[in-house]
Amino acid sequence: GTSDIALATAKRLADRGARTIALLGRNPGAVLAAAEPLREAGATVHAMPFDASDPVGSVAVVEEAFRAYGDFDVVLLAFGILGDQQRYEEDPESAARDSVVNFAATVGAGLAVARRLRAQGQGTLVVLSSVAGQRPRRELYVYGAAKSGVDSFSIGLDEALRESGARVMVVRPGYVQTKMT
Repeated sequence: GTSDIALATAKRLADRGARTIALLGRNPGAVLAAAEPLREAGATVHAMPFDASDPVGSVAVVEEAFRAYGDFDVVLLAFGILGDQQRYEEDPESAARDSVVNFAATVGAGLAVARRLRAQGQGTLVVLSSVAGQRPRRELYVYGAAKSGVDSFSIGLDEALRESGARVMVVRPGYVQTKMT
């Protein structure tokens, strides 16, 4: 909903003719405020509450988005918590909570999206991962481990969708200057 990378991607899509965009995020009011450039580009923007710290609830929100807005051509999963490695080492519970957001929520939401794309017979699920999942570093290894899991999950999900007309694309940006970084 308010991911800098997701909003920049949605803006490009709106500039290229996307007319209906649904943004899911923790705070729908903030999502709609952040989406002003999409509306200026001519897109109708819808916002729905989505909390990746609740992976089970996230599945229900994905289902509701498809019921409310119909078929989707592209779905971008772009959420995560970079976190603080030192804090994780001092407070393993915080590492576990953030790992739920960074991995488990992607699994739940990704499978829910895949089920709907398979049923509609087309569409692309774009999963925003991270180069940290391929090159673990001392200062980001909890985050990197979750993103490595996201990569494996997404590649397997793409294989599972092979004959359906739908597909999964994993995007692993390197360092990008955003609010998160």
